Amino acid sequence: MRVESEPGFILHTIPYRETSLLVDIFTLNHGRLRCVAKGFRKPNKKGIAKTLFPYTEHHFQWQGRGELKTLTQADPIQAPVFLKQESLFVGLYINELLYKLLHQNDPHQSLYEFYRQLMTQQSTSEIQQPVLRRFEMLLLEELGYGLVLDAEAETGQAVSADSLYYYIPDQGLKLIQDQIAENLHAFSGADIMALCQGQLEQQSVLRAAKKLTRQVIDFYLDGKELNSRELYRQHLLNNN
Repeated sequence: MRVESEPGFILHTIPYRETSLLVDIFTLNHGRLRCVAKGFRKPNKKGIAKTLFPYTEHHFQWQGRGELKTLTQADPIQAPVFLKQESLFVGLYINELLYKLLHQNDPHQSLYEFYRQLMTQQSTSEIQQPVLRRFEMLLLEELGYGLVLDAEAETGQAVSADSLYYYIPDQGLKLIQDQIAENLHAFSGADIMALCQGQLEQQSVLRAAKKLTRQVIDFYLDGKELNSRELYRQHLLNNN
């Protein structure tokens, strides 16, 4: 099987043997793939090795029938994108989520288009938090883990703005019986209703969205650590 001129992005690379790379790519029509890029680290006669640019859309060409494809060509479609400061950590985080959560050979064209728009935005300005939260929620939806925020899971009753809820991954919202506002795991019904309607402008809703998506993403990571989070924590410590 041979595929040519497939749009995609580099998610992750690691050295492989003496001159090659193992490359995870996210493509429009084939989803996430792992390829071996043979000889990509070997300098040519001018002493220059082939370069794969993260956050930059490419046209890829590969061949092979097994899970590990052979990447034969990678041509940037646009000028390489170089992220800096906060944008770099956001880019690392997004790529790591896709690398660790997407199944191989499972296309997600809506997610790809959202990702492409994010990378275009990242190249010119920082991604705003509401946009990042929407990406996380779309990722969960595409994976089949979409957030169910319109009703309480056990009873099917509509969410009440004046009530407090837990969110249990794989189940949904659960009404908190004691209704103690200081509960660290509580979400207010008002914030849940706004989030369900895609209204992330208020700070309380944005905080709830960040806490909720992190809780659910961590559940489906199943113990896998996100290196990008640790890098960002170290960055904050070093700059305070």
